[in-house]
Amino acid sequence: MSAPTGGAQQDLQGDYHRRLFHALHDWERSWAGALDVAGDRSRAHALGLDQLGHFGAQGCELVADAIVAAGPTGAPMTLAELGCGFGGALRAVVDRLSRRDVTVRTAVGLDFVADHVQLFATIEARRATDTGARTGVGAAPWTAHPVQADVRALPLRTASLDVAVCTGSLSHFARTDAVFAEAARVLRPGGLLVMTDEAGLLGPGGEPSEAFRRLHPPGIFFLTGVETRVAQLRTAGFTDVRLRELTDWACALLHDRLKVMRLFFGDLAAIYGPEEARTLLDTLTVARDEYRRGAIVPALVTARLPV
Repeated sequence: MSAPTGGAQQDLQGDYHRRLFHALHDWERSWAGALDVAGDRSRAHALGLDQLGHFGAQGCELVADAIVAAGPTGAPMTLAELGCGFGGALRAVVDRLSRRDVTVRTAVGLDFVADHVQLFATIEARRATDTGARTGVGAAPWTAHPVQADVRALPLRTASLDVAVCTGSLSHFARTDAVFAEAARVLRPGGLLVMTDEAGLLGPGGEPSEAFRRLHPPGIFFLTGVETRVAQLRTAGFTDVRLRELTDWACALLHDRLKVMRLFFGDLAAIYGPEEARTLLDTLTVARDEYRRGAIVPALVTARLPV
């Protein structure tokens, strides 16, 4: 089956996320539930309501650590996320970089789905109102810019970014080769690409189960082999391509996340809705099972352009 393109792909992705997390598209209801669960606004923000990927906040830590380990120059950087969703992961990455004394001057969130970008802007406005200017340790205030865009044709100048990240959205891209080519175009010489590949890499353990495909449907999730992924990055012009397999880490993470989610299922249902809460549990459970048997390989992928 050929991959859908253009507006068809945008509609598929939007409909999928709207069905799965329609409570987040009724943000006022979700925010009221978060306030009720958390007790105050700062704790409600800390719940990370819009970090719904398989790796969640811990995946953002991996991405921030990889950026720091790559050795930023110390100058304020310009960073973008490809497939930013509602913006929670982008904010988390930038905040974690700030705590590590890495200054982000501008953060751009790029997403194909208009609803995601609109909700990103809504959450950003509420967060700015509640918390005031965001600063890190020794860092200047940074600005987040949500932009609706096809990641295969980015509305960014050539060589305008220091770092591009992708936290969990990679498996939603039908043409990762085209995405990598665009990332290479907009990154400066020596620029860095950091991605968590959470549900898109095929492993040696056989085909993913029917349960996995039901919760990660074709046309929404696109799977490829590890060697193909590395070859795509090299073809796009990246060098020093590194793929760190995360199976043990990811299985332990999802085990702990599932335990907490089941323990506090009532709170989860109060925020997202009972059906969505059950779907979240089922999605993480089948992903963990596929990691364990090697059908899906969770990974942290980094690649750098030559100077």
